[in-house]
Amino acid sequence: MVNDTLPSPTKVLNAFHKQRQQINQAQLTKPSALLTKMSSPPPAKKARKSKSTPAAAATGGKPIDDLTALTTAQLYALSSRRHRDQSREAARLAQEERDRAHIALEQSQKLLERAQGHFDKMVENARDASREYQDAKELLAKVRQSTTNPGSAVPLAVDYDDDDDILKILSSQKKKKGGGKGSSSGGTPGKKSQKFPYIEDLLISLAKSGQLHTGVKLHAASCNLVNKKDNYHFVNTMKLVEELWTEEEELFLRSSTKEIEESLEETKIIAETISLRCMTKLNEFEGREDSTPTNHQKPSFVAVGARARKVFHARETAAANLV
Repeated sequence: MVNDTLPSPTKVLNAFHKQRQQINQAQLTKPSALLTKMSSPPPAKKARKSKSTPAAAATGGKPIDDLTALTTAQLYALSSRRHRDQSREAARLAQEERDRAHIALEQSQKLLERAQGHFDKMVENARDASREYQDAKELLAKVRQSTTNPGSAVPLAVDYDDDDDILKILSSQKKKKGGGKGSSSGGTPGKKSQKFPYIEDLLISLAKSGQLHTGVKLHAASCNLVNKKDNYHFVNTMKLVEELWTEEEELFLRSSTKEIEESLEETKIIAETISLRCMTKLNEFEGREDSTPTNHQKPSFVAVGARARKVFHARETAAANLV
């Protein structure tokens, strides 16, 4: 197929040599005419009819320059659009980032306000607990002092700056309860003459055993100071304690065994406070005019449990009558 369209090499060479001979012969025969022909300018080619627009003809007939300018303008326009789109995308991303930051700031402010509210509530609860603790200390000191001196009147206000003073009063009271036998035998004064353990003794024992730290309910715990036959008194007493102890006292008594051992004095103070509160509330529940515990009222778990059972039974009866 190639041989049909292209001339053969032999024909090309023959034509070349023939043209070369003609040129040499022309140079030899007509040198002046050849020089004249070579020196004369080439004839002007006929101008091709352009298909330019009338606007291009009016501007001087330069369609190529106009096309170049138009192309350049279009490139600049495309570049401007691209930069504009990029700027709009960057602005949109910045707007979204600002909106997210604004939402996060609002959430942080809400969390901060909530935390501040919880903090204020905790501070208020701590103040209430501190006031209640001071009132209980003063009331405990009054009761112990009146028990120590039955014939003397109870002072209207007793101020104790240290818990050790209350512990001294309590220890002196127990020594007087124990008498000579308790002190001469070398045991704990007052404990041997005590037939049934007091509420504070049970609470201290349960706190030391670590049962409360595991989350066990008071009335469901087991104490080695309680006989099986008196267990129902223990249950009623502990139910009363669960009604009357404060959240701070419960959290303290539910501390670990190590923490209880390290703060044994505070544990005793809290247990004594709860015991005194139980005696006072029982007098209120029973309708006594003076809720202050008397000298013959002992905070043993048997006596308190029997009285608490009557109070619980009265509540159940009243609730049944309302229904």
